[in-house]
Amino acid sequence: MEAIKILNQYLPNLNVAEEKILLKGLPVFIKNKYKFSEIIINKIPYLLVAVKNNTFGPRELKKHMKIINNAIDLQIIWYFKELHFNKVQRMIQNGENFIIENKQVHLPIIGTSLKNQNDKKISTEKLNGLAENVLIREILKGDVSGKNKRDIAKDFNVTEMTMGRAISRLLANDLCYEEKDNTSKLVNFHSKYELWEFLRERIESPVKEEIYVEQKPKGLPCSGISALSKLTMLADDDVPTYAISKKKFKKNYEKEDSVFKEFAKAKVELWNREPILTKKGAINPLDIYLIHKDDEDERVQIELEKLLEENEFEIGRDDD
Repeated sequence: MEAIKILNQYLPNLNVAEEKILLKGLPVFIKNKYKFSEIIINKIPYLLVAVKNNTFGPRELKKHMKIINNAIDLQIIWYFKELHFNKVQRMIQNGENFIIENKQVHLPIIGTSLKNQNDKKISTEKLNGLAENVLIREILKGDVSGKNKRDIAKDFNVTEMTMGRAISRLLANDLCYEEKDNTSKLVNFHSKYELWEFLRERIESPVKEEIYVEQKPKGLPCSGISALSKLTMLADDDVPTYAISKKKFKKNYEKEDSVFKEFAKAKVELWNREPILTKKGAINPLDIYLIHKDDEDERVQIELEKLLEENEFEIGRDDD
């Protein structure tokens, strides 16, 4: 198997062998998703699990690992043809053992982690506000992929140059790639689940400042707990919360005086970007998640998880 060649290439001093293995009691869907063999490293047996579908994330793999370990009591080494940078980082954080074909061998079980130095380095360049909105729209609607920069710029009502800067940051983080189409280049994104994983791990709350005001603002979407309460069974706060970009607030509400919380009729969040894809007068579910992902209120976390599940997303926790 290719994994043996890779181990011999990266770690020539290891004593590595492979044997066929028959696993009984595994569900059919698990057998269809993976290829199994026994790999022996320095006379210690491990279960090598080759992943057939690279859209799986660390969370799914961990669930499947429990099922596999019920059938055989061997420590698992995952084998991938390829794996997105963000998934690699999560696998490392979770302490998983894995091999990526011709790219990386990460085996904490033997205290080894080696990477192909010729492999391209993925940028950690931070996304700007517009790039974050493009990412969120592609995750929720999937209608950005396959368009050129000019058309994407029209969708967001910005100039092509401004959109170009946002796209360059998305490209630098390997969230999308460009493909030539006659005279223009089309922007194509990776899978929804890879984008969601990047957002969950790398994107922060858009809220940069909060102010309390005497009157409820008109035409602004609900945010924070108010937004979560509109879309779930959670009760709203006594003082409702609204969202607006900091730039637009300065332009449209420059004369608005802030007041102490006890005298306020509303709380206004000032964002580093425009709220997009509002629904039922509330900000979109992904922005609700970004704002409340670190909220320690158990009720908030329960309703937040339900909201994400309704939209086919999973929060994923470090101990999952």
